[in-house]
Amino acid sequence: MADLCEYGNNMNCVWLIIAESGSRIHLIFSDFEVEPQFDYLIVKDDGMSEPTTFGTFSGKDVPSQIASNGHIMRLEFQSDHSNTGKGFNITYTTFGQNECHDPGIPVNGQRYGEHFLLGSSVLFTCDEGFIKTHGSESITCIIQDGNVVWNAAVPRCEGTV
Repeated sequence: MADLCEYGNNMNCVWLIIAESGSRIHLIFSDFEVEPQFDYLIVKDDGMSEPTTFGTFSGKDVPSQIASNGHIMRLEFQSDHSNTGKGFNITYTTFGQNECHDPGIPVNGQRYGEHFLLGSSVLFTCDEGFIKTHGSESITCIIQDGNVVWNAAVPRCEGTV
């Protein structure tokens, strides 16, 4: 988190990420450190007829990746009058309504498959000397509760002892 600087007190910031109509947004958190309980980030899916709050995030735990259902996401950051943290670093990509977000490639692993459209599958393997400790070796882009999502988590590859 060397690139992050302390944020200020009494902040009230709002960011809107607006993708092309018909697209979705994928957020990836790489750093996250805000004063627990008193400073927080709220992430909302604003591109739907009924906005959804994905979560309110505070403390040092880096949030999981978030994929919107609509083409607008709203991020609201609030800090109180005392104590601060390093802040957060978020990147985003956009993708179509009938596709899943790019699942990435596991650290110490490989991905086989470059298509993320509905019905597509992607396979993963761990590099030599590493084993799968979480997630699935194969994931498929499906519709679940009206949303286009991966049917399982990307694997985590960890070293053997």
